[in-house]
Amino acid sequence: MRNERRANKEPKVVVSGYYGFDNCGDEAVLLAMVHCFREINPNVRIVVFSNNPGKTRQAYGVEAVNRWNPVLMAFQLMTCMLLISGGGSLIQDVTSTKSAGYYLAIIRAARFFRKKVMIYSQGIGPLSNAKNRKKVRRVFNRCAILTVRDNQSAAFLKELGVKKDVYVVSDPVLAFCREDIDIDEIKGLMHEIGIPDGMGVALKPLLFVAVRNWSYDEHIAPIAELLDTQTLAGWDVLLVPAHFPQDLEACEKLKKLMSTDAYCVEKCLTARQFLTLASRADKVLSMRLHGLICAMAMETPMMGLSYDPKVDGFMEQAGLGRFCIPYNSRDLIASRALLQELDAMTPDSKHEFSERRDEMHEIAWETARKALDLLRGQTQH
Repeated sequence: MRNERRANKEPKVVVSGYYGFDNCGDEAVLLAMVHCFREINPNVRIVVFSNNPGKTRQAYGVEAVNRWNPVLMAFQLMTCMLLISGGGSLIQDVTSTKSAGYYLAIIRAARFFRKKVMIYSQGIGPLSNAKNRKKVRRVFNRCAILTVRDNQSAAFLKELGVKKDVYVVSDPVLAFCREDIDIDEIKGLMHEIGIPDGMGVALKPLLFVAVRNWSYDEHIAPIAELLDTQTLAGWDVLLVPAHFPQDLEACEKLKKLMSTDAYCVEKCLTARQFLTLASRADKVLSMRLHGLICAMAMETPMMGLSYDPKVDGFMEQAGLGRFCIPYNSRDLIASRALLQELDAMTPDSKHEFSERRDEMHEIAWETARKALDLLRGQTQH
């Protein structure tokens, strides 16, 4: 009787990542995972470790616990069937020396309770701390499945001595497509931002721009000059903060340095709103990785401003490596030419771009299916 009750319970998955911090990229990753898991298995029970559990519950209709409460987290790990660690850049020590240690500790706790663990479409590194490198090798070799979002991450894990197979997959957000976007939401957002619009279609072509503060912010002035050329060429420029409120500060600096007018989103967007704006844009210029990933998902032409190897890695994976330039490039003529080239993509280029997007879309769904296969015990670990 006890076994029957246990079999009838909904399978519980715990998701650990950088959630509840108002970062549209990471929130879009969570949105995509929840979307895929529920599409594949409507009965799956999802628990998220979040910095803002109440907001996470409301936004995604999942269970959520405080990521700083070890007692609640331990209980969830003890009673789950699977821990998903990812996506995003969790295992690195650039933004914080403690970041990698935190996420590795969660994986170790799950393994202590003999739970399956899947590394889910993560970007691995950089890792300068020798102890972190050893921990990654030891912990990752005990996981059920290792999936990373780029070839550099896979190579880095092998360099660290990880012996398990490492699968290069797509970012979870690429599971979305234009058909998942609500046209009414587009119209509402355009009206709220103040962009002249008719029935969800802007009167001018729209350039979506996502920038961030970095180093000494020497990149802001050249980017402002580049954006001025776009507005003078008849474009509306929309500055979109991906991580609120940090990126809003960068957007405001950029707007002040522009000699022409630009629109700016001055509130914290949801992941779905961020995706919606990427779908409405005619092209995207982004330092933020998920500005580019959302553009790819929505089949919006894009150019990357790289401040981190992960940006170069994704653009190469997307087959658009030549449309990725250093974030602090002073070569505005070349940058302008690349942006103009996006406006005049040939039918063959558009077809190639669409085919690559479709391929990455299917890989994102297959990654979700691999995760839920673990619940049914169909994957060896």
